[in-house]
Amino acid sequence: MARSIPALQLISKRIMKSVHLCLPVRMSFARYLNTLRAIRQPAHSTVSQEFLTWRHRFLFNRVRLLVWVVLIVLLLVTILNLTINIPSLNALGNPQMAFGAERTLRYMLTSGTQIVSVLLCLLLLKHPSMRAHPERLFLLFAWSVLLSPQIIDTFYKEARFDAGDWILFYAIQAILIPVQWRLHIISQVVVLGHFTLAVLLGLRDPDVPLLATYVLGGFYTVLICFIADLGVFLYERSLQRELKMRQQLQVFLHAVSHDLRNPVLGMVMTLKSFLKPSGEDAKIPQELLEQMIASGDRQVELINSLLEAHSTELHGIVLHRQPIRLDTLVNSIITDFQPFFGQAQTTLTQVISPDLPLVNADPLHLRRVYENLISNALRYNRPGLHLTFTAEVIEGKQKGKGSRRRRIFHAKANSQNLTAKSQWVRCTVSDNGVGMTQQQCDRLFELYTCGPDRRQSLSLGLGLYMCRQIITAHDGEIGVISSPDHGSTFWFTLPV
Repeated sequence: MARSIPALQLISKRIMKSVHLCLPVRMSFARYLNTLRAIRQPAHSTVSQEFLTWRHRFLFNRVRLLVWVVLIVLLLVTILNLTINIPSLNALGNPQMAFGAERTLRYMLTSGTQIVSVLLCLLLLKHPSMRAHPERLFLLFAWSVLLSPQIIDTFYKEARFDAGDWILFYAIQAILIPVQWRLHIISQVVVLGHFTLAVLLGLRDPDVPLLATYVLGGFYTVLICFIADLGVFLYERSLQRELKMRQQLQVFLHAVSHDLRNPVLGMVMTLKSFLKPSGEDAKIPQELLEQMIASGDRQVELINSLLEAHSTELHGIVLHRQPIRLDTLVNSIITDFQPFFGQAQTTLTQVISPDLPLVNADPLHLRRVYENLISNALRYNRPGLHLTFTAEVIEGKQKGKGSRRRRIFHAKANSQNLTAKSQWVRCTVSDNGVGMTQQQCDRLFELYTCGPDRRQSLSLGLGLYMCRQIITAHDGEIGVISSPDHGSTFWFTLPV
């Protein structure tokens, strides 16, 4: 359909230049051209891929249902007209209402063309291109049902005024296919525009003697089309919002299990190390007890923050900023992960200077960022990994810059612009693991898009997605520099 749209635009522009139409008709054609341009534009970034996939499948299934419904209706109406209606009108003896041989032949030609067109659309349902692009089949079907009779009448130098058929068809179309409101508008504009152009060129429907009938019938048709399109638009918007809220709920539920899993497992592994096979009483050092109590307190704070984040609509993140010493925070996180590091034979290098300026951040959410980055490094690399933690002060203009050869994903800040004198702390978590390809790096921080295995993507996609949400809420940026077999360096910036 995208290739045919420029041709339709060119034809419409030539019609506007060659025919001296009145102002309302020119405005209608202008709206039609704007609609065509809107169709060519890609979907808005806020529309999720999951919704687009569902809408594609739903549109194809509903077009198939509409084709069968209209085919059955056309067959029944044609049979009733040929067997009951036309013989009854001829029996009245009124020459104006009677169907002569020519009029009956034209009716059979029109009905036969509609039925054949619908049967052709029914066959096209099995074609791969129509399955891949159901929008084309939608427009082809709508025009074959309502536009083909008008083209036949235009050939006989008449204009067909089928306001009743238009209202009935577009109402059924909106009920059975309540998505893709732009396609509804295009299907209606082309049919009604053809009739309007035929009337302006001097063609008339011989069965409609009064001009007022055109005005009244056209008003009702446009009104029904407007209501139908508005209903489709509102229904599609409500579906998008429902799907978005469902995704937010899934993120919340997975975040609870994802962020509570590591500290609970670390505590369980620590307690298991004190089990004595002989049944002797285990003695737990006071320092370890204090560490476990602090870990439990952080879990309670994390649960409270997650509940608070779920009740907000701003990225699901509520910040409680305070000055933080990065070296102290990272050392605390490394201590909590010691059981995991020992199990995975991981070595560490922590080179964050104690003299580094304090960062203005939420300590609980910043801890979640580090924990997610460490957990992913341990999960997706072999034992014997080496992790390096660094942090340095950079100027605002240099924030987020990197070589063109580096594979970086940027999460753009969502609030105030940075000044040249603003200072940021650039934090990194590096490993010498298997690394990633550029395709993985480009989509690493998106939700549910990492890897072909959906269960794997739920784990990886959620953790890094939450990292991006947290850093973005801090007005910072997050990214990754990686290549296969050369490890990965995750970096993010925080305000001083």
